[in-house]
Amino acid sequence: MATLVPLGTAATFGVLANTAVTNTGPTVVTGDLGVSPAGAVTGFGPGGGTVTGTIHVNDAVAAQAQTDLLAGYANALVQPVTATVPTELGGTTLTPGVYNSASGTFGLNGTLTLDAQGNPNAVFIFKTNTTLITGATGNVNLINQAKSANVFWQVGSSATLGIGSTLRGSILAFTSITATTGAIVDGRLLALGAAVTLDTNTITVPALSTCSVVVQPVAGPVVVGQPTPVTALVTCNGLPVSGASVTFNGGAAPVPATTNGSGIATGFLTFNTAGPATVTATVTAAGTGCACTGVVSAPLPITVTPQTGPLSASPACWRVNLPFPIPSLFVATLTATLTPAQAGVTVTFYVSGLPVGTAVTNAAGVATLNAGLSILQISASTYTAVATVGGVTVQATNTLRPCFPPA
Repeated sequence: MATLVPLGTAATFGVLANTAVTNTGPTVVTGDLGVSPAGAVTGFGPGGGTVTGTIHVNDAVAAQAQTDLLAGYANALVQPVTATVPTELGGTTLTPGVYNSASGTFGLNGTLTLDAQGNPNAVFIFKTNTTLITGATGNVNLINQAKSANVFWQVGSSATLGIGSTLRGSILAFTSITATTGAIVDGRLLALGAAVTLDTNTITVPALSTCSVVVQPVAGPVVVGQPTPVTALVTCNGLPVSGASVTFNGGAAPVPATTNGSGIATGFLTFNTAGPATVTATVTAAGTGCACTGVVSAPLPITVTPQTGPLSASPACWRVNLPFPIPSLFVATLTATLTPAQAGVTVTFYVSGLPVGTAVTNAAGVATLNAGLSILQISASTYTAVATVGGVTVQATNTLRPCFPPA
């Protein structure tokens, strides 16, 4: 099931770029416009485009929006695919879900109809490995309470919107976005790596008026009798809600928590029985203009396992390899522990079935590896540690997810 992609402060931007925002003609951006970390904005002002919000050029607001955009891009990237559909989306009708194509790209020539089936909170996510290209006849039609605010296009490289086409939803492009003459966007154009180019366009940030509560993937394994950390993100109009009271359910007893400045609430649930279970989060109080109180998240399915063997792996999260992404674009700290502790044991770590490095346990039985990961490897939701103890091969698996907030 698709869940709302958190955009944080990037939610107020109609246009956001890394290197430049370039405009030709009387473009109208209803919302903010920005560039960061070292770009320029041209083509706005007398005789050019207009922005109803604020233009942010290489300032702290634009920098934070880029950071939040990266977290949102990562969230969309790892959401499980509901179905693989043809590359050409025109002439089709789709219900809520997460979609990709076998070719790794999407084209839109004709009308794509998104049917929310009467659910105003229904989410649609389209994921491409490379490009999104719309033709002059490209159009997205929303029916049965579908909303542009709940449509997301995660683009692996660049997006191009054809002359006069109409797109609904937010484009989250890893590289660049080009909107050709007269293209209309009921959503956002957000580029992580390069420029956004505009030409006589209309870009309108969709109105958000409801509270969203999303339980984040559980940093497993979830083991019988052991407290398990669970987190939930609470947003109002796409922005994090601080100080909201949240109650987690699904374990042996409900657990209360309070959201931090990033809108994240963290609690610890204990499960007494092995097998399938679900985790939900309910907002019990929130001092915002949104109707947050009483909002319940979608249930997150988990599997509770019996007590583990001699080797265990810790939850890990990946982040951008800053300040310079060399030699790997992303990095994660992978950890495995031998019980009872034993020093000098070599542990090999795997992501997507491929080795990413080895580490040797210390006196406490802990092996730690700072592993460089590619953009394809970060789509994995787990990693595995393998070691040989007493002539027997043992292994353990745990979660691999984006760091939130990103480090």
